[in-house]
Amino acid sequence: MKFWKSTEWQRVRKIRGLPLLLIGIALIPSLYAVIFLSSLWDAYGNVNKLPVAIVNQDRAAKINGKTQHLGNNLTKNLVDGKQLKIIKTTKSQAASGLKSGKYYMTITIPSDFTENSGTLLSSNPVQPEIKIAHNTGQGFIAEKMTTSAAEKLQTKVSQSLQKVYSQTLVTATTASKDGFNTGSEGASKLSSGISQLQDGTKQLQTGTTALQSGSAQLVTGLSQYTSGVSSANSGSAQLVAGAQQLATQLQKVSDEINAKQQAKASDLAQLDAGLTELTQGLEKLGNVDATVDTSIVDNGSKSLKDDFSKVTSDMTQLLSDPTMQEAMKNDKNQNLNKKVQQLTQHLEETKNSADSLQKSILAQITTLKSRLGDLSKNGAGAVEQAQQAIKTLNASLTEVSNGIATQAVPGAQKLAQGASQLNTGLSQLNANSGTLNQGASQLNSGTTQLLEGENQAIVALGQANTGAQTLSQKLADGAVKLSSIHNQKSNVTALSKPVKKDNSDLSKVANNGTGMAPYMMSVGLFVGMVAFSAIFDFMTVGKKPKNGFLWWADKQTVNAPVWIAQALLMTALLFIVDGMQTQNPVMTFIVALVASFAFNQFVILFNVAFGKLGSGIMLILMVLQLSASAGTYPIELSNGFFNAIHPWMPMTYSVHALRETISIGGSVALDLTVLLSLGIVSMILTWGVYEVKLRHNQLSFPQSSIAE
Repeated sequence: MKFWKSTEWQRVRKIRGLPLLLIGIALIPSLYAVIFLSSLWDAYGNVNKLPVAIVNQDRAAKINGKTQHLGNNLTKNLVDGKQLKIIKTTKSQAASGLKSGKYYMTITIPSDFTENSGTLLSSNPVQPEIKIAHNTGQGFIAEKMTTSAAEKLQTKVSQSLQKVYSQTLVTATTASKDGFNTGSEGASKLSSGISQLQDGTKQLQTGTTALQSGSAQLVTGLSQYTSGVSSANSGSAQLVAGAQQLATQLQKVSDEINAKQQAKASDLAQLDAGLTELTQGLEKLGNVDATVDTSIVDNGSKSLKDDFSKVTSDMTQLLSDPTMQEAMKNDKNQNLNKKVQQLTQHLEETKNSADSLQKSILAQITTLKSRLGDLSKNGAGAVEQAQQAIKTLNASLTEVSNGIATQAVPGAQKLAQGASQLNTGLSQLNANSGTLNQGASQLNSGTTQLLEGENQAIVALGQANTGAQTLSQKLADGAVKLSSIHNQKSNVTALSKPVKKDNSDLSKVANNGTGMAPYMMSVGLFVGMVAFSAIFDFMTVGKKPKNGFLWWADKQTVNAPVWIAQALLMTALLFIVDGMQTQNPVMTFIVALVASFAFNQFVILFNVAFGKLGSGIMLILMVLQLSASAGTYPIELSNGFFNAIHPWMPMTYSVHALRETISIGGSVALDLTVLLSLGIVSMILTWGVYEVKLRHNQLSFPQSSIAE
């Protein structure tokens, strides 16, 4: 039996339009797969055609000392990047456009975007915000696409800001390294200085110890000193009284000298007159002999000696007086002492002169008798000398009296005044001696506390020195560690993107159409089989077959070309029209043929066994497979029911097998085994159904067919 001359083809050719209809049925999978996929073949590749509005309200601000306008930069990058169809517009236009569907997404950059970006390293960081709005009702898939683009935008902006702050941090870290080195050097110098300070503190401690000892001695000495001041205070009172007495006595001495000098003035005048007469007598003596009366000379000399003795005694008594001695000791300029010495010297000289005069006179008188001639010659000279000595003695007494009156007495009075002031000062000193003793005690106590503090300071300085050395070492270690951080451009880039994403994919899907092709090819083949079974009559025969197998075989003369044409045309048009590229083109054709065979035999089985009900069951099965075959979304995203029926769906294996041949390039042995098993089992069962119907004479013939 020739294939195209079979009874079934003869029946088909007799039905008007049925051959053309079979050709159309052969194209149904191509209509599903090729045309539908061509409309979405590169949907994700055309995301840049999705209109998105951007509203830039940002204002310029300073970041790290530089004026930045990140909003403008971001807007420019988005427009130039062309990842989406970015359209710059106003806030109101963006809102109305989003509502009307003109824009699928709006991006709003607030006015404080740059300003907030500059706070990320401050004490109060404020995260910059980008406002993104969608209108999912205008298109769920479009919303997912724009959301994905928005997430990429957020990542890109974050990386851009992170790069700015990474540069700041790296620069600061480099500066910190220099600071650590400087700090380490400073800590070393600090340690050296602390060591010197510690040595100086030890020396200070030695000095403080000596000070403490000296302050203790000072306390003792001040006690003795204040006691001595008290005694000196009493002595100064006595000094005041003595000085006053000295002034009084000196005045008396001066008055006594003047009185005596005046009292003896007549005697001296008489003596001078006597000497004059003596001179005249001596002059006469040279001419005549005379007896000299020495009683006058003796009386005058004796009176003069008595006066000198009285003056000497008074001077001795005056000089022996303690007040006079004290005054002479306290005479700073030594004027009084000098005058007294001069007076004493003049008195001594006058006395000596008087003695000499007396002796000379007596000697002259004694030898007068024997040497009158000499006496006459020399008497005038002796008398002249005596007169001169008397004048000198008188002048000296006057000078002594004047010195005592003009110098000694005022000096004694000043001495009394000074002693009085000294007494007053000593009284004040004595009154404040208690405070002085208390201050000395406080000084002694303070030096003790100072010594204790210095001991503590030495311990603390030792600890500080250890700490400074540790600080220097740690800073040096920190600087060494920071030296491993570099601030090159590559370092900043690495900090901005610390993890380099290395994507690897076992398979590569060129576009959306290639990804959806396995699912749409399977749907197209199954729908094509359901449509074919609904249109073509698998029960009507041209003549009664001998058995069920021959009935099935006769139908296959028309059926086989249809399912084979469906698979081949659909796959070929995907390559030709949509430009599909696969890992294994030949295996793609083979899988399409096996899937078409399996679907065909499976659908025919239900159509032959249940008639129109079988076609309805296949429609329900097709709907279930749309979700349970995991053609669009991973089956894990479906509910438990679809997860449960997933392994039992024929399209599950056709979708997987086509994914392997188109994109993955893996093994399809299991899938082909399942599909072939489904087709063969369905074919054998169809034989059996035909056999049963043949035995029960459930056949239709063309004479009774409405199709004719």
